[in-house]
Amino acid sequence: MARHCWGGLMLTVFLFAAAAQFFFWGMFSHYAFPKQSQVQPAETGPFPPVSVIVCFRNEEEMIDNCLVSILKQEYPGDFEIVAVDDNSTDKSATIVRQLVDETDGRVRLLQPGPTRPGKKDALAFGINNARHEHILLTDADCLTRSHNWLILMTRPLRQGAEVVLGVGEYAYNGWKIIDRFQRFEAMYVALKYLSFARFGLPYMGVGRNLAYQKSFFQRSGGFAAHTDLPGGDDDLLIGNNALGPSTVCVTRMHARTMSRLSGSWPVFLRQRMRHQSVGFRYRPVHQVLLGLVALSHGLFFLLGLFLLFTPLRWLALFVYALRFLLVLRGFRRSGLQGANAGAKKGYKAQYESAWVVAVFDALLAPWYLMLGLLGTLPARRW
Repeated sequence: MARHCWGGLMLTVFLFAAAAQFFFWGMFSHYAFPKQSQVQPAETGPFPPVSVIVCFRNEEEMIDNCLVSILKQEYPGDFEIVAVDDNSTDKSATIVRQLVDETDGRVRLLQPGPTRPGKKDALAFGINNARHEHILLTDADCLTRSHNWLILMTRPLRQGAEVVLGVGEYAYNGWKIIDRFQRFEAMYVALKYLSFARFGLPYMGVGRNLAYQKSFFQRSGGFAAHTDLPGGDDDLLIGNNALGPSTVCVTRMHARTMSRLSGSWPVFLRQRMRHQSVGFRYRPVHQVLLGLVALSHGLFFLLGLFLLFTPLRWLALFVYALRFLLVLRGFRRSGLQGANAGAKKGYKAQYESAWVVAVFDALLAPWYLMLGLLGTLPARRW
């Protein structure tokens, strides 16, 4: 009798978890990356000036390529690049100074002096010293996907938006599991924050590709509400201050940035722990909804695994297959590329393979459980 009651309870919880997953993945796959026309709408201006903020620390390998890719932007108006040196000890600042001399003031080098852990002090210094109202952020290890990045990311600002959430991808780098999982997990994060924002609940952006009005930053108090935390410059600012009607998502391929992959599990894990550790400062509504996403995800796979060893295995497999169609649809629409991307000229099968999506999707449950536990530890290394 007890065994039947336990089996019934397990099935009930599994179905509730599945229903929650159907709802969230239906939202993710529908709202995050809507289908868009390939034809770019024409703009006649005006094109207000833009300040592009790039903070860097010991980025001598990438800073030149990053800034040059921004300088090549085809923006009809004026723009400046504010490069903020966050206490570099390598040749990064020297490289930037050379660009300052070569670009007739288009690039500015700022050195705020001693800063606290994290990049908030350097970033706030750059924003407060920016000459223009429209602010566009990216990281020193990023490259723009096209020469239209600046005009596409700032278009909503010209149309009255206060915040623009962009997509920051990681560069394709072969077959390594760590690289493929990092790219997959980054796109999963994008699916969540973009769909929530389009649903009227913006809770974060990524500093690799983010724009807002300088007045929004100043009216929000900058990072003053969470200066005690090393992280949170791109999620706590947005989640605690951005409003749904004035927040716009830009997901076109030409408006994305490409970042360097971490290349190792320890570096990637430390990076994700830093981001995860600020979750307790999210607004309650965001914490509840994101908690439900994670809890239903974990229960779905855990209980589904148990059901595979019962007479209900075919029901579990059927429900999993239905959910996976939504998951695959979401990642296909995001444009996540797989190991064959760019392998042959004209090769069209560029999406990450379905079996890789299935495996990584299942791994997200223990991955976020681990991050949640490790995120409670003191942040000593960032």
